Amino acid sequence: MTTRCHAMPLRCFTEEQAPVPGTAAQPVRYPACEWVGDDSGAVDHRHPLNQFVCSWLTSDMAEVSRCDEVLHAMVQIEDGTRQEWFADGDAFQVDLQIQDVQFNPSHVGPEDAAYWNQPEGRFTLAEVKALLRLWRDFLAESARLNIP
Repeated sequence: MTTRCHAMPLRCFTEEQAPVPGTAAQPVRYPACEWVGDDSGAVDHRHPLNQFVCSWLTSDMAEVSRCDEVLHAMVQIEDGTRQEWFADGDAFQVDLQIQDVQFNPSHVGPEDAAYWNQPEGRFTLAEVKALLRLWRDFLAESARLNIP
């Protein structure tokens, strides 16, 4: 399923990871997404929207309730009832403010200044909110259709 948000196409899908050959393990299925930069359908996995936002959505935002929590905080930031909000996850630490949203890998701390608050990990609140909303709707629809 590919959804489009203004000029930001987001392809959401269920990924299946095959088990290690020779084991009795079952395949693992999980929701995933990727930002598609243009109408060609080509995906640049090195693009910052894929490296940061889509990786965050897939890894740390895999539940509708978590998406709703962050979306609620974003609305509060937009209406001025909250100045900032911090979302810590397995893959990313995300600092949300009205002027921008900053993504930092969870394994990197502020003392690692060379890798902290990099400009390629910074996006507008509107961009992140739009992609998060599309992702949340995909997760909700998948749950409604009982797609694992």
